[in-house]
Amino acid sequence: MAELPKTRVKQLRTLKQRKGREELGLFVGEGPLILEEAFKAGVIPRFAVVCQELLEGSREKIDAVLARCKREGVEVFEAPRVDFEEGADTVNSQGLLGVFATPAWNLDDLLKRDYLSLLVLDNLRDPGNLGTIVRQAAAFDCDGLLLLKGCVDAFNHKAVRASMGGIFHVPIFSDLTPEEAMQKLSGSSVWPYVTDTKGTNAFTVSYPPRTAFIIGGESEGVQPFWSEREVISVTIPQSSKVESLNAAVAASIFLAYRYQARSGR
Repeated sequence: MAELPKTRVKQLRTLKQRKGREELGLFVGEGPLILEEAFKAGVIPRFAVVCQELLEGSREKIDAVLARCKREGVEVFEAPRVDFEEGADTVNSQGLLGVFATPAWNLDDLLKRDYLSLLVLDNLRDPGNLGTIVRQAAAFDCDGLLLLKGCVDAFNHKAVRASMGGIFHVPIFSDLTPEEAMQKLSGSSVWPYVTDTKGTNAFTVSYPPRTAFIIGGESEGVQPFWSEREVISVTIPQSSKVESLNAAVAASIFLAYRYQARSGR
């Protein structure tokens, strides 16, 4: 196992920043589970880094991932803790990370599908929340996520980790303006529904085969843009004990409802 070159250390440091990830077209996934899920999805890391000092618990899963890296021809570097932590972002790292190419998806092709369940995320700032939404999107066969400008980066270290591998399964389109998202949806006859606390009961609506749910962030909700357009507001019935649902919880409920209707389960 070769020692991690200084050029790679610098690259890992760069990938901690959104600008660096966008410029290089790469992102970091930490832990054996993320690498394992990547391989399951047919996604091969550009390279992997291991830190013997940080490896913890049973080595069985880590050894299995490293063996898969070897079979796939993935270069694995060994790094001292100080260099490994240039790329890691967890407080208690498991001592293994992979560097992946950012997926390139085509939104126009996606919008041609006969059946669509999409999420449009607006003002979502928390990477853990976004990662959880990506995880649930994979679980309930969501066809894609449209992230409006101002949302946290889906390839942020924490978001990738919270996705539990879902990041390799769900098409994600970032930095859209509300106008661009609306134009894409309406131009492809995809019906948008804005989630709101005062809308129609979400479980009484007969959703068309091609549907997008617009979900606002933790504190700001959706932008005024949506209330100024001809979109239907829907709400998840709840008690008055809390003001609103967490964005990830709301997204999960809508996606589960759609998945049940789609699969008949």
